[in-house]
Amino acid sequence: MNLCLEMRQSDRKMLIEACIKLYAKELKIDKNDFTLIVFSSKDLVQEQGANGMASPITDKLYTMVLSSRIDCEKLIEVIAHEMVHIKQFAKGQLKRIGRQTFWMGKRYVRSKVNYYDHPWEHDAWSKEKFLSAKIFKILSKENEKFERSQRKS
Repeated sequence: MNLCLEMRQSDRKMLIEACIKLYAKELKIDKNDFTLIVFSSKDLVQEQGANGMASPITDKLYTMVLSSRIDCEKLIEVIAHEMVHIKQFAKGQLKRIGRQTFWMGKRYVRSKVNYYDHPWEHDAWSKEKFLSAKIFKILSKENEKFERSQRKS
């Protein structure tokens, strides 16, 4: 996986990169041959009604757009959710050909199926909490180390 983060340098950018790399490893796509370009958008919720979006550009190029207006806890969960979609694209489970969507080889007309009934969304929701919990555990351990070091000072 090649990762390109198109946003200004910040602690948030470092968090996004760390989450994506861990999630890619957990989803076993870190060694796959594709490029993921990640953008940040302050208007994503207003324009798309979503905190994040993942889309294929080609078979080996995907984009992820993340709302810049969500807090870090929600951001970690949104990245987990969108990384599951990236995995679905990278492994050929979810395909978009023109206006058509295929999940596990079966054609779906997205406009005729409620968003909450899309099987690829069920897959992403079922994995996002598990994935994000891994980041929260790491952050909790780091916070404990920091607090111990502050008490010693």
